Amino acid sequence: MQNENYQLILVESIEENEEGELQVLDTGETDPGGETNEMQLSILSKEGMNTYNTFKVRVQIRTTSQRKSVIILIDSGDTHNFIYQSLVKDMGLNYNANSGFKVKLGNGDYFVNNGKCEQLPIRVQGLCITQDFYLLELGGTDLVLGIEWLASLGEVQVNFSDLSIKWKEKGKDKMLKGGLELNRTKASWKSVLQTLQQEGEGYLIHYEVTDSSKQDQELRREWEELIGEFPKVFQKQVGLLPKRACDHAINIKEGALIPNSKPYRYPHYKKDEIEKLVNDMLNTGILRPSTSPYSSPVIMVKKKEGGWRICGDYRALNKITIPDKFPISVIEELLDELGEAHVFSKFDLKSGYHQIPMKESDIPKTAIRTHEGHYEYVVMPFGLTNAPSTFQTLMNYILKPYLRKFVLVFFDDILVYSKTVEDHREHLRKVLKLLQDNQLVVNKKVLFWAERARLLGSYNISSRGLG
Repeated sequence: MQNENYQLILVESIEENEEGELQVLDTGETDPGGETNEMQLSILSKEGMNTYNTFKVRVQIRTTSQRKSVIILIDSGDTHNFIYQSLVKDMGLNYNANSGFKVKLGNGDYFVNNGKCEQLPIRVQGLCITQDFYLLELGGTDLVLGIEWLASLGEVQVNFSDLSIKWKEKGKDKMLKGGLELNRTKASWKSVLQTLQQEGEGYLIHYEVTDSSKQDQELRREWEELIGEFPKVFQKQVGLLPKRACDHAINIKEGALIPNSKPYRYPHYKKDEIEKLVNDMLNTGILRPSTSPYSSPVIMVKKKEGGWRICGDYRALNKITIPDKFPISVIEELLDELGEAHVFSKFDLKSGYHQIPMKESDIPKTAIRTHEGHYEYVVMPFGLTNAPSTFQTLMNYILKPYLRKFVLVFFDDILVYSKTVEDHREHLRKVLKLLQDNQLVVNKKVLFWAERARLLGSYNISSRGLG
């Protein structure tokens, strides 16, 4: 690209959401040269942000059965070309699902693309651009043309004042013009100078407004009213468990030897932590002292918010447990039920497994041994082979009246979805009443009245579908 010797450094701050958006993933895939196949994507492209000179163009994508007008962003900060993955699925475009590569975001995070559309033709302003596009979740734009395409043009002249790109192709002049109407205007130079003279400092700020503050405050007020209406659902501690529709049973294979393992060795500081955690669980009724012939060692698991939790290493017990035949739903099939939903709220149970009681006769089978004693779980512990199916069975039973209508449940993720805010208000009230009637407690940290949500850490849903 031909340009003056000016340098613009655009600093953009993207806050991580409650669920830790933009996870760091590593495919471990390498190219023949032994280096990681690393693509780069700017935050501008990933989030679909607009500046006064963002280069966006309306283009046409055609298939044998449909034609669609979409927005494409041209960005020299991206190494490759990308396409919004929901657009690919909506239009039924062919793509290679095995072409997964790491993509590095401008802030240093990594994530993985979900496939590649090979040689996709794009029609724009009398031109036909045919390129490979990698599937990705994009915001505010449908496609991105990066260096991969720009480098193929040879010598390029770019004019940001009228948003035009010029190049030669087979001796003929070619030009592509960006849509000024697709961008927001810039601050006047007079106002910038006035700020510098008065304050002595200047800032380049990019501010994305997602919802009006008034509307956001109103929704937050309504959510706080719902919390007040159903306080037991949001209490800090899980109380004594009621009789559930199902408890957790451990059925042992006939003739199997009872596992009786010694505790693992831990350094002194971890023993202190184990003692503290065991005492906490004894006080809350999760554990009780045991004289069971069963014994599993404990393992320490680092919690993502910091601190530790302990659970039994039940591998030996699981080997002699008869597995359930409960069919776990395929997440993609569940998401097909969302239909035309535009509003989403999501919450999960507080220590969900510990809200399900153990079958009394099977409590001794959960026994764990630490350096200081022998204990057994009164509630369903983590790590048992059939625990997920028991949990899903209970949630399906409790929320059955509303499943496939406005509720989706996948393990401890409860998603409430609605077409309108008015419907959503009523749907939330019905779900929270069911949870309170069944003495289930959820985490107070929730996603509410959102236009998009993330399930299981990797499935992003919105009114545009799964992407």
